Amino acid sequence: VIVHAHGTPAYLSVPQAAVITAASDSHRLFAEPDRKPVDVLVKGLKDAPPVVPWGENNDLPARLIEKVYRLPQMTSNLWFNIVATYGDGIRPVRITYNSAGERVIEPYTGNSEVDAFFQENDTNGYLLEQLTDLHWFFNVFPEIIFNKENGSKRKIVEIHSKEAVFSRWARMDSQGRIPYHYYYAFWGEKIPDELEHICTATPVLDAHRPVKHLREIMEEDAGKSWDKRRNRFIIPVTFPTPGRSYYAKPYWYSIIESGWYDFAVQIPAYKKAVMKNQLGIRYVVYLADNYFEEIFRREKIADEKAQRKRIKKEYQDIETFLKGAENAGNSIVTYTKRDPQGQPYPMIKIETIRNEMKGGEYIEDSEEVSNIIDYGMMVHPSLVGASPGKNKSINGTEARELFIIKQALLKPFRDRILKPFYLVKAINR
Repeated sequence: VIVHAHGTPAYLSVPQAAVITAASDSHRLFAEPDRKPVDVLVKGLKDAPPVVPWGENNDLPARLIEKVYRLPQMTSNLWFNIVATYGDGIRPVRITYNSAGERVIEPYTGNSEVDAFFQENDTNGYLLEQLTDLHWFFNVFPEIIFNKENGSKRKIVEIHSKEAVFSRWARMDSQGRIPYHYYYAFWGEKIPDELEHICTATPVLDAHRPVKHLREIMEEDAGKSWDKRRNRFIIPVTFPTPGRSYYAKPYWYSIIESGWYDFAVQIPAYKKAVMKNQLGIRYVVYLADNYFEEIFRREKIADEKAQRKRIKKEYQDIETFLKGAENAGNSIVTYTKRDPQGQPYPMIKIETIRNEMKGGEYIEDSEEVSNIIDYGMMVHPSLVGASPGKNKSINGTEARELFIIKQALLKPFRDRILKPFYLVKAINR
């Protein structure tokens, strides 16, 4: 920054004030449960039941993803919960009990149908997709598909994960059962229609008794040709939360609703803005009001064009001097004047800007909000490589015990994910 000591600056590049806008829409992100359904057009389905919006604008999953990816603490915690729940993947086993009553787990082999099912389906990829949606949204949408055979040869041969971001429920019928799962890539952006933006509908099994419901459907469809019977279904799987009939509301969403999320995203934005604006200026150069007049007089420069050229050269000389100010032996030629009392005063003064940012600002605030996020997501900071607080650490034994406790707490998630496989086992036996 070059500023005249008196008068108008010749060149001024003042850093702009760092303004962090923290206008939060977190309180509007999560809609009230069971919002009013809206009509939807589905190809091949006449009088399709209305779709139940997920969020205020029916785009909550997409907006939530956008928010979470702004905070490494949240993405890291979700990632940890997903891989910790994954364990050893999904594999068929035989469970027996020995004479002492102890459980014995052995690999299940020798059944061609079971072997074919696991060979022809990416069950571990399916598991990762389901665990991701379950931890993010507490809702997953597994799809099962039958083969084309009839009678006793009719079996479930495929299992897929329908991504939660693109999944919505139809309004419940008079029996309290969700009839259809709607799958569409543009929820919240475009309205499904029968021509351009196709929304697919898949029948949904009863959430409380899916095996019995599926057997009833198979009996109803017995004797029908393959193209006339129902061959694919969605099994509703959720981690239940209070007051939610359609879409569960994960407990860790309280981090966003409480305002801690907004505070957390402000800290790095603020520090970046301050560093960018404050650290970008290292010197202030003050010039006397008659600095250039004195140069013009001494160098006998009268032409206006030549004066502008000389001013430009002076700025370049000062800039060159400042660029080399860190090296010894640099100097700058200047003039001195005397005030009315005869005291000398400089025609140019160079001042070094002190950086008041020491690099530790908001560390304690950052630690506090990180610990609250970890607490809300049930992840001990030491398990993801973070410190639980200033000058605090745990040893390997404590970390191992914490991980064992964490794995035990994740059992309900594993049980929910395995629900479709127990249905496949019951139907295919």
